[in-house]
Amino acid sequence: MRPRTTRTLPTGRDLASDAGALRATVHKRAASEVFLTDAVEVADGRFSVAVRWPREHGLYRPGPDGGDLLLWIETVRQAGIHLSHRFYGVPMHHPFVLAGLTFAAGLPPAPSRDARPAPVTLDIVVRREAQDARRTAASAEAVLRVGGRDVGRVGLRWQAVDPARYAVLRRRNSPPKPIAAVPGGADAVPLTARAVGRAQERDVMLAATRDDATWMLRLDTSHPVFFDHACDHIPGMALLEALSQAAGVTAARRAGPPTAHGTDPAPHPVLRSGTVAFEAFGELDAPVTVTARTGSGQAPAEGGPALCVSAVQGGRTLVRADLLCGPAPRRTGAGDAGACR
Repeated sequence: MRPRTTRTLPTGRDLASDAGALRATVHKRAASEVFLTDAVEVADGRFSVAVRWPREHGLYRPGPDGGDLLLWIETVRQAGIHLSHRFYGVPMHHPFVLAGLTFAAGLPPAPSRDARPAPVTLDIVVRREAQDARRTAASAEAVLRVGGRDVGRVGLRWQAVDPARYAVLRRRNSPPKPIAAVPGGADAVPLTARAVGRAQERDVMLAATRDDATWMLRLDTSHPVFFDHACDHIPGMALLEALSQAAGVTAARRAGPPTAHGTDPAPHPVLRSGTVAFEAFGELDAPVTVTARTGSGQAPAEGGPALCVSAVQGGRTLVRADLLCGPAPRRTGAGDAGACR
């Protein structure tokens, strides 16, 4: 058993970094999918949350540079659920509905000679926008710190509702009749794991169609991460993964093949920033198309313009996002600007 480690906060309370898994309060069954270990309120509506990422994960890429942005987003999503239950009195049986996200990565943490993983924490501010016995609407702004250094930010909007209200939302946001198959969808060919920047074929969320900018969503309801527990709709994180893969494929295609003979292909573009809006529930048994188009906004030269990416089912937009992909950031000297974009 590893020794218990703690970090002392300004409040004088120790924040445990190897506490037991908080599975119930983040709505997860598998302890390996829980990325939080403790939380404490340091001021009104402001919290410090201890994070423990596994050294290896079946989907996400933890690492000394802070890991990928989807891991950050999932960590903050879990924090929103945990804080809602623990500090704001949201009943455990209330379903959570993800409404929107913003995120941006800055510089990776400074290199360390210490073989141990750098401590990861969230400095998170929660704002309740509405709350009664049946519904809580809230937003959060989180700063991710690795080894004491700010490496990125994630904003989150959600609501938690009682089962009766959730049933009303599901009916209101569901199609009134069965959704017809998408023309050409049966001919869709799954992309490779390498093409979408993942390690395993089961993590590929896209299948190619006749349109280079459009893919069919591949949904595996037995996936151990996206379907850790039963869900009556397409999980928001599964849709976000699909949009991220579409953006990465498009960015890689834009970069083109290497020009020097015999050189290795360029690293797969990574997600750098984005804004996401969830608009409707996605049904598990109907086809979904994912489309990526070049946006009109300007972005840093190394990333090119942002991409407008969306997922549509039966003519209804489930989620839309403006995403920026680019090369992994380089570590720079202490005097270089490291603002998140």
